[in-house]
Amino acid sequence: MKVFKKRLLLICVVLVFAIVQIFSAIAFAQDTSSPIFSDLPQNHWAYNAVKFMVERGIITGYPDNTFRPDNPVTRAEFARIMVVALNLPIKVTDTPSFKDVPKDHWAYPYVESAKYYLTGFRTANGDYFKPSDYAVREDMAVALVKAKGLQNENVDMSILNNYIDKDQISPNLMKYIAIAISKGIMIGNPVTNSNQLRFDPQGVLTRAQAAMLLYNVINTREEKITYDDNNGAQNNQQPGYQKPNVSGYTKGDKVVLVWNRINDTRLKGYAVVISKNNIEPEYPKDGYLTIFNNRDNTYIEISVDSKYNNGDFGVYLKSGEEYYFSVTAIYDNNVYVKGNSIKLKMPVVPNYFEKPYVKYEYKDNKFVLSWQPINDSRLIGYYVVISKKNKEPKYPDNGYLVFINDKNTTQITIDNTIPYKGGDFGEYLRDGEEYYFSVTAQYQDRFVAGNSVKAVYYSNLDIANLRPKLEAKTIKKFFGIRYISLRWNKIDNDKLLGYKIVISENNSTPDYIKDGLLATITDRNITSINVKAKDKYLINNEYKDIKRGHYYYITIYAIYTDRIVGGNVLKVKIP
Repeated sequence: MKVFKKRLLLICVVLVFAIVQIFSAIAFAQDTSSPIFSDLPQNHWAYNAVKFMVERGIITGYPDNTFRPDNPVTRAEFARIMVVALNLPIKVTDTPSFKDVPKDHWAYPYVESAKYYLTGFRTANGDYFKPSDYAVREDMAVALVKAKGLQNENVDMSILNNYIDKDQISPNLMKYIAIAISKGIMIGNPVTNSNQLRFDPQGVLTRAQAAMLLYNVINTREEKITYDDNNGAQNNQQPGYQKPNVSGYTKGDKVVLVWNRINDTRLKGYAVVISKNNIEPEYPKDGYLTIFNNRDNTYIEISVDSKYNNGDFGVYLKSGEEYYFSVTAIYDNNVYVKGNSIKLKMPVVPNYFEKPYVKYEYKDNKFVLSWQPINDSRLIGYYVVISKKNKEPKYPDNGYLVFINDKNTTQITIDNTIPYKGGDFGEYLRDGEEYYFSVTAQYQDRFVAGNSVKAVYYSNLDIANLRPKLEAKTIKKFFGIRYISLRWNKIDNDKLLGYKIVISENNSTPDYIKDGLLATITDRNITSINVKAKDKYLINNEYKDIKRGHYYYITIYAIYTDRIVGGNVLKVKIP
């Protein structure tokens, strides 16, 4: 009888395990049909790279199921990503290599382990890593060159003469940059109306860019081992994978591409790829115009209004200019097979109006918006447009910050000193919050809006380190007692005087002066308070009760001797 029971128990365990495996497989299959993050659609230029990195635990998203691909990466964060991505052995010593990364720093083992690949800062007082600074493109070039084992390659340094910003490259890193360029690892972008390029060595690295570049290093290493691909060719030379056969022609004011339908169950779709300079463009290296997730899609019409992602020519194609067009077949397991390329001229569009191509960066800790010069006699000037809610803001629909009537001015420093007119966020931007930035070109008889960029705004990048980060959690205790626990990070700054917690029932961006004061905290070591129903807050010189079941907007302000820095805003329901 005991033997029978044991066998029955064993059978049950096996059945339960089998059922769990089946449902796990079903759940996994369902997950692959939808984006892994709410703010990273499957046609995002870095989607496959991010997915690859996330699945292997190399990089993670945020608790609200976002990835925030445009967020900058700090040098400490990049050290960790690189160590995990390249599976580098963890190396720690009794004596830290950098003055500002002691043993108790969270990134200490990663910085020490990645030291050979990354840059540091040598001073008379010792070496510094600057872990909280943002990683920049020249840092990435050094890391990639060393990761690929190319640091001892001979290179013609005159290749840097092709770049207008070569003087911005740190002197000790010039050879690495030259190698990266010569090997096609990082090339830069062409400068409008010039035969030169811009490398942007001090450009801030984003999470999406870090994922894509390290993903390319990992894939390169895997290909060398698995396929012995010594000539650096892509997966086009793998047997059993069919490549697209692309042809094209012009149709009115459009370019038309047509390619063969590939009948392969492993095929996931096609990426349409365009380049101004690469005669054999391919995805994901050269970005993409669109990605078709249906193998029956074998035709596309391309106009000057079609938006491009991560190209070497900006966001829009130009009327009357030549480009290289191709299609890359996307197979399972991140196999990309590029088709042939064809060179076609975009039709000359009568009455063509060029759109501004907008990008942002932090220069000298200031937020700078820039765009390409537009040489058109019909151009009058530019409107700088910002929106909190509209993903594609334009003038006049979304107001404007300033009108620039000098056609030669193609950048502006947004320092929060000019009030905004007709916006959806008030007169001034809030440090630490995300906005959509764009530029609308005004011609003699029309307005033409450019692309928009989403960015976290800081009037001064130093403020990012001064900004408190607020979190909220509903706490339930015995006897039905419930409350909201508010917590924030501890800020170690000699100028910090304390904090003020501000609350509003209606204002989604509670104001330090106009809205309710929930608490004033003068002890810098206090980093949390509890909020419950019937607690009081002060507004207009009278106290009001916090009501159970009501929603409130709550934020925190850090008070310094020389400034006040607002934190993020939370919407909470009082239990």
